[in-house]
Amino acid sequence: MRVLFVANDDSDYLAKCHEAFRTGLRRMLDVRMFGRGYPGYDPTLTTYAQIIPHIFPDAQPDLIIAELNADPPTGFTVADASGLSIPVATILGDYWNYHGEKGALLASFLEQRGIDLVLSYFLQGLELFEGTPLASRFCVMPPSVDPQIYNDWQQPKIYDVGFLAAGTTEYTNFYPERFQIHERLKSRSDLRYLWAAHPGWGRHSTSHPLVGKNFSKAINSCRTFVTTGGVFRSAHAKYVEILASRTVLLADTPIGAELLGLQDGVNYVAINPDNVEEKLAYLLANPDICERIAEEGYRLALSQHSCYSRALDFYVTCQDFFGPGFGEPGFKRNLM
Repeated sequence: MRVLFVANDDSDYLAKCHEAFRTGLRRMLDVRMFGRGYPGYDPTLTTYAQIIPHIFPDAQPDLIIAELNADPPTGFTVADASGLSIPVATILGDYWNYHGEKGALLASFLEQRGIDLVLSYFLQGLELFEGTPLASRFCVMPPSVDPQIYNDWQQPKIYDVGFLAAGTTEYTNFYPERFQIHERLKSRSDLRYLWAAHPGWGRHSTSHPLVGKNFSKAINSCRTFVTTGGVFRSAHAKYVEILASRTVLLADTPIGAELLGLQDGVNYVAINPDNVEEKLAYLLANPDICERIAEEGYRLALSQHSCYSRALDFYVTCQDFFGPGFGEPGFKRNLM
């Protein structure tokens, strides 16, 4: 399958899940990038008619993935995709930006631009469009991890618990439970607790002590690590990043937990602000159970949520959505 993926290079962006998905696709399929920071990028090329022969001089791509811009829903990184003879997909991440009137604007935008398929990181992205004509164009494609960044780095377990996330040191309406949990944990002088202020959204050097691979190493140095889904109970990338760093995930149960394969007491431990200390005490008092859950979570992450597994999920999704044989020579389908 040949795919043109239009987006700017996010390898130095704080959130590593975006580039992870692209990494898996590029290694498993014939996926070629066009955007600032990628080899071969030419800013003078602003239409698909110009970009396609530049990136695919040998044959047309079977699919285009064009990312939504950060400012919803103002457009894609390049011009209008409607009228193409090639199907177009996009990725929906921050679905919470599209409630109410903005959801209607997004629906209109997807229709006008001729978007065939929407890959949503979160189950809630599909729920926004339930019962609408666009519902059939949505599928869930959860965040994934690049094992070169998130893995078991065999760090000494020098902390009992860690919690590194937005909304811990400063209260936010988006993550009120994080502040409550942090306040409880930091008051415990008997706990070896790893925490720090959020490094800030944006670009960061690979040498930053709490970003990327170093973030995974920090998680890996803890026996347990906390995250939460916020007021919308979103299954953020940090859920699988913690699992992939071979540390016990302490987290509230997100919407879509079953899609991630999360099982309380098996590969993670469900918590809330009122019972987190009790659950933590039990795990620390039972290191064999703690080790078993960490191992099961690690297996889950690498078997189902690596960027390579997600690339295979993407391939199967395309076969289901566009028809068996999509991406093979001679495949034909009727575009919407």
